[in-house]
Amino acid sequence: MRGRFLVFLTLAASSVISTPIFAQSSALVPSPRLGHIDISRLTKEANEGNVEAQFRLGLAYEFGQEVEKSIGYAIAWYQRAADRGALGAENNLARLFETGPDGVNDLRQAVKWYTRAALYGSREAQYNLGRLYLQGRGVPQDKAEGARWIRKAADAGCVTATARLGWMYATGFGLPKDERAALRLTRQAAKKGDLDATTNLGAFYALGIGLAKNEQEARKWLAKAVKGGAAEAEFDLAVLYQGGRGGEKNPDEALRLFRLAAEQGMPKAEAVLGEIYEAAEGVKADYAEAVKWYRLAARDGDVESAARLAGILFSGKGVDRDLPEAVRLWTWAADKGNAYAQFNLAQAYVAGVGVPRDLSKARALFDLAGKKLDVSKQLDAISSPERVTEALQTQSETETVAVE
Repeated sequence: MRGRFLVFLTLAASSVISTPIFAQSSALVPSPRLGHIDISRLTKEANEGNVEAQFRLGLAYEFGQEVEKSIGYAIAWYQRAADRGALGAENNLARLFETGPDGVNDLRQAVKWYTRAALYGSREAQYNLGRLYLQGRGVPQDKAEGARWIRKAADAGCVTATARLGWMYATGFGLPKDERAALRLTRQAAKKGDLDATTNLGAFYALGIGLAKNEQEARKWLAKAVKGGAAEAEFDLAVLYQGGRGGEKNPDEALRLFRLAAEQGMPKAEAVLGEIYEAAEGVKADYAEAVKWYRLAARDGDVESAARLAGILFSGKGVDRDLPEAVRLWTWAADKGNAYAQFNLAQAYVAGVGVPRDLSKARALFDLAGKKLDVSKQLDAISSPERVTEALQTQSETETVAVE
């Protein structure tokens, strides 16, 4: 399995958050579920101008509670409540503009409504606005401004913001690296049940961030986050089980957890599953299954998975051979700087397999791969016609260099 997944764990960064319930007191409840509601009465009250009813109706349409789910209707009702100054509606309207589908997605509008709600005290909007400044989405990237808004949200009691501050101190992103502050804030958020903070506290124990390394304690915290369905925790705990760190080695449990994380769309978990099935690590080799997971990881942008997938498709090992797809994947991975893709694509150009024979392109690709790999023999082999012929006679049509 690729070493970069076993030598360190990852830290989770909180994502967009919504305001679940609006009331005149600005009180919040921890879940967007409204329970049983009378849609007819709620609609009547909303049409009569009741702001809380308008907001609740927006929630009902967004989450499909007692009505057919409709982002369009959700936006319409949030808009009406937001126009009347409902902070929760302003935040949720901004969130839909940020994360909604084509035709709805509008970062300029998202920033507008987040800013309006943040200025009037919505801690959720303060966090979300800070996140956009950190990411440079909809606004020029400004880490200091992002940190300012997220700290403001944390000071107002937003647990997600507290967890994010801990992550920022741990990684040095937007704030000076400070492991003691990272640990304090992460513990604080984890004790209040924040899944990202719980995951990160497990990672802190595994990596020794702000405290003595304790992989057994790491397992405990990660297991708590796994119960809540946190994909990062599933992945990190799988790493510990896979390597026998903090307790007994358990490849079966590691495989189950990697699969859970992959099924949530985590590219690195998809990539690891591909490697497990390709290399037969604790399972029987299954190239079709490896191709499935590599394809998902490559679709999600994992360059190394694309290079590995290309190698399987080029060789046809355990699956139908697909030279055009292999060449396409190697070309993409090579353009992204993957040395093995550059090397294998160069070999294809030398042999004229899957692509027209082109020694000029082969030489250029070998030169690129040579920044990380020893390609002296290959460059020497294509330096003269006689050596090219000799190289072709000794090179298998399906031979590739594996990604290490």
